[in-house]
Amino acid sequence: MDLADSLASLRSVENVRLIDRFNNRQQIIGTIFLTSTHLIFVDPEGKRETWILHSLISTVDRLPITQLGSPLRIRTKHFFSADFIIPKERDCSDLHATLSQLKPDSYEKLYCFLYQAPNYLEKVWDPFLLATEYMRMGVPNPEWKVEDNNSNFEMCDTYPPLIYVPTSTTKSMLLGSSKFRSRGRLPILTYLHPNGASITRCSQPLSGFSARCLEDEQLLQCILKTNSQSNTMYIIDTRPRPFTITLKAILSLGSRYLKSFSTDEPCCHLFFAF
Repeated sequence: MDLADSLASLRSVENVRLIDRFNNRQQIIGTIFLTSTHLIFVDPEGKRETWILHSLISTVDRLPITQLGSPLRIRTKHFFSADFIIPKERDCSDLHATLSQLKPDSYEKLYCFLYQAPNYLEKVWDPFLLATEYMRMGVPNPEWKVEDNNSNFEMCDTYPPLIYVPTSTTKSMLLGSSKFRSRGRLPILTYLHPNGASITRCSQPLSGFSARCLEDEQLLQCILKTNSQSNTMYIIDTRPRPFTITLKAILSLGSRYLKSFSTDEPCCHLFFAF
């Protein structure tokens, strides 16, 4: 019996009593609902719900029959215990068998691995292809190219194997910039507008206000030259407010880095987002 068959045999049980853990005489009457992932006990009067995840169930035990019905005790792996009294013995037996089947005994049987999407979703949810998204933006083109320097994730373990950079860049520029920036996240193309304006994203330089990297500066110069309709680059610093306040007060990292661009080159402006 698979997951679908288990749920088809039993979806809900009504008039179930939940015994209070601290007072056996106090009982709550409600309905048990079974889903693909949870057992849910709903108290219609108190508008209270008790959710038990199937993967957290440790044991499901049937207790001796009482005058009120057939007791069923559920213990979880995080030390939660719930005692239910099912009016009919057959419903109790079916619920016990269903929960025993739904309780996974290995991670391969978790719902996330057993779930199969409906056929109609396959036509709607196409797999995401990074190259297709860049082709939609018109890349590669005379200004931007694709590089496979990160094919083994050696340059940056959080970037894809293929990265998009200006055509005028060299591999030494990319490697030097990745070593200069945190986690190796050098500036790469994220979005390209039809008018030539682009958004490139990267991480902050490594610690040290006096640090300089010629390859990183050359890479930014190459990004500046990709848009022939503009001679301005805006660098937006989105780091937390305490850092930006300190940086504004010292003004050493930002001003020194911007002064590294010669006066003959396009202008570069630094902004703080916070």
